Amino acid sequence: YLILPKSVKEGLLLKQTSSFQRWKRRYFKLRGRTLYYAKDSKSLIFDEVDLSDASVAETSTKNINNSFTVITPFRKLMLCAESRKEMEDWISALKSVQKWETYEASQFNMEHFSGMHNWYACSHARPTFCNVCREALPGVTSHGLSCEVCKFKAHKRCAVRSTNNCKWTTLASIGNDIIEDEDGVSMPHQWLEGNLPVSAKCVVCDRNCGSVRRLQDWRCLWCKAIVHNSCKEQLGKVCPLGQCKVSIIPPTALNSIDSDGFWKATSPSCSSPLLVMVNSKSGDNQGVKFLRRFKQLLNPAQVFDLMNGGPQLGLRLFQKFETFRILVCGGDGSVGWVLSELDKLSLHKQCQLGVLPLGTGNDLARVLGWGGLCDDDAQLLQILEKLESATTKMLDRWSVMTYEVPSKQTPLCYFMSNCDVFEIQITQYADSVATHLTKILDSDKHSDVISSAKFLCGTVNDFVAEVGKAYERATENKEEADAMSKKCAMLNEKLDSLVKALSEDANAQLVPSGSISPDESDSDQSRPFRSREQLMLRANSLKKALRQIIDQAEKVVDEQNRHTQVQRMSSSSSIKRGSSEDLKEAEPRDDSTYTHSSCLFHRQCTEKCVMNNYFGIGLDAKISLEFNNKRDEHPKKCSSRTKNMMWYGVLGTKELVQKTYKNLEQRVQLECDGVPMSLPSLQGLAVLNIPSYAGGINFWGGTKEDNNFGAPSFDDKKLEVVAVFGSMQMAMSRVINLQHHRIAQCRQVKITILGDEGVPVQVDGEAWIQPPGIVQIVHKNRAPMLTRDRAFESTLKSWEDKRKGDSRPARPRLNSQQSMEYLSEEECAQVQQLGLVADTLIIRCFVTQQECHTSVNINAYICGKLFHNYLRTIEEINCICFT
Repeated sequence: YLILPKSVKEGLLLKQTSSFQRWKRRYFKLRGRTLYYAKDSKSLIFDEVDLSDASVAETSTKNINNSFTVITPFRKLMLCAESRKEMEDWISALKSVQKWETYEASQFNMEHFSGMHNWYACSHARPTFCNVCREALPGVTSHGLSCEVCKFKAHKRCAVRSTNNCKWTTLASIGNDIIEDEDGVSMPHQWLEGNLPVSAKCVVCDRNCGSVRRLQDWRCLWCKAIVHNSCKEQLGKVCPLGQCKVSIIPPTALNSIDSDGFWKATSPSCSSPLLVMVNSKSGDNQGVKFLRRFKQLLNPAQVFDLMNGGPQLGLRLFQKFETFRILVCGGDGSVGWVLSELDKLSLHKQCQLGVLPLGTGNDLARVLGWGGLCDDDAQLLQILEKLESATTKMLDRWSVMTYEVPSKQTPLCYFMSNCDVFEIQITQYADSVATHLTKILDSDKHSDVISSAKFLCGTVNDFVAEVGKAYERATENKEEADAMSKKCAMLNEKLDSLVKALSEDANAQLVPSGSISPDESDSDQSRPFRSREQLMLRANSLKKALRQIIDQAEKVVDEQNRHTQVQRMSSSSSIKRGSSEDLKEAEPRDDSTYTHSSCLFHRQCTEKCVMNNYFGIGLDAKISLEFNNKRDEHPKKCSSRTKNMMWYGVLGTKELVQKTYKNLEQRVQLECDGVPMSLPSLQGLAVLNIPSYAGGINFWGGTKEDNNFGAPSFDDKKLEVVAVFGSMQMAMSRVINLQHHRIAQCRQVKITILGDEGVPVQVDGEAWIQPPGIVQIVHKNRAPMLTRDRAFESTLKSWEDKRKGDSRPARPRLNSQQSMEYLSEEECAQVQQLGLVADTLIIRCFVTQQECHTSVNINAYICGKLFHNYLRTIEEINCICFT
């Protein structure tokens, strides 16, 4: 029997056919050095491709379609994968069979493909030569293959014969070129021949390098030094690593990987290396270009693709470094992903994180000073320099805790099995009843009263039913159970009476007091609106009955948990007091009660996610949710930043007409630092940690301190709560600075979602439907972030430019011997004559100066003599006068 080799990798790929370049789905199997493909996995006949002399390359620079080409001496196979990760897995598997190595997709080993080139197809605007056969690449655009790391050029037919001399990654990859001296191991230059820029100059003789006619002269892959063939020996052997020396991890520092899977850093030169994480999908697939550019500037071992393994891979490899920096190239979601992994590995104390904006919103990058968008990979060298001089600030991070109210179908034994959960249920019902009672008593609008009554009736009905069932199951005394049933029945009667009265008022016509109804004979169809005092009496009666039920229910809870030492929470004290006299007589809220309720909530809630930028509920969250759904359904329609902003505008305009979450204040309750907040008529709430929202909007309305609030900052452990009134407000905020409605500035936010339907919420752009319950935002930790002070940089640059302008260039010193060689005989005679005349003039000037000095001295002597005689004459006159 013939034993077939084990399949290395298999799966579905798109294959380009020769007829009109159409794509057809085929099933591929990689076994040994042969690639098989057929219509599906159950086919009996497979076509095969021999990979003995094959090379693999990506088909384009951006490679939006995730396509790659398998090039053999006899044919060219163009394939397309569903994602970039799948494409890279196939390329890695195809490379592994060429070296007869075992392919493991889940295992990362940088030495696995050390020295092998990573090809991609590209074109060149100037004459380019193959580094294998040294001949020019054919065609007007010089179409060929280029290595994404070292820029090694090759024909498609020559790629398989290229030497594995790509950029070094570890100490083992350097090989015999390593330099050993008394100080230890040093990093040598890694040279690549030819294909130099037009403006290239030799660092030794400062003359032009390179040629458009042949492959000549050399370029170092690390320090970017360019030298002639003849000047190469005059340059030092040790590589200085160039401008990015601080950020580069030299291959000599990465000796090996220990048993735990971490790099062993053996060189002190990489005291604070840079770990680069790029989201290749960000910025209309611009991340692919940035990924390649970073591999060219830095060590490829310190550059990772978030779409291929996530951030955990790079963080684990660098976990043994005492300090290191992280640069995340992507949007706000990529930054949050990396910060979450830092929480899991507890690495916040040994690393600082910078952001390179490639996403749609990029709000965190704006606040940190790195701008709203970076789409030019030519600026990466300057960005790395700015990153080395960046300062560190702490970013507050917040836990979004959620608790969902169980549905009506949930058995009541679930509530009674845990005292804390039951007490939270009581608090929620009490808060809901108190809120809607207050609205009924305080509101002057007929529609608000009816709307609040609807929510109130549903809440009380559910509460009565649950408490009655719970009491029947929990108590063993039949008399107490009967008494509780009577109280529940009485409460139901009062509730029915109130509901009936409100239903009648809903159909009534508002008439002034003392006036007669337009149609008195038809009293059933039209009744006057009842007085406010009657409604208050009914509401207060309902409130008292509800408090009796709550007190009775708490007795059951206390009796069931009498063996525990948990202090019971007085639920009735959490009811919000209205403006009526009866509500004012109730006991005030106690701080200990709020603290105990908060503790109970923390024990039962779960951390939904972590907030770095902002939290939204209502209108903006619905827009984000619809956009995320649209992007999942049609990824190609949301493939660029411009398209994403367009979709946000379309969805916002749609909400301008629909107003789905009008009067959201009736469906949610807001507490800031334990204090209930009165909400205006709004469509959403925004809780801000940074002064940038939804792509650069400052919803807080300023960055300075005023009489009521402090200056907003992302490192003050405070949140800013703002009201969202509509999509028109959000749109106008991008154009002009509106005066926004500030609600509070606090350290803790609690939002209670009422009713039976969920409300959309979003955290940093990720949205979902949150069921009725509690959402609380509390401080989690702080992360060190690298910030850029653009104002300081501009001031420093202007000072340097002014200093250069003030400094005058020194006069060049001419060598007389060299200057005389370029003059004719007549010009030499004139110069000599000029010198003689100048000497005569200098001598005469000197003589004149001496004569002037002599005359001055004589005049000074005469004046002194006359002045002395004048004094003697005055003395003689004085003596005569005295005599």
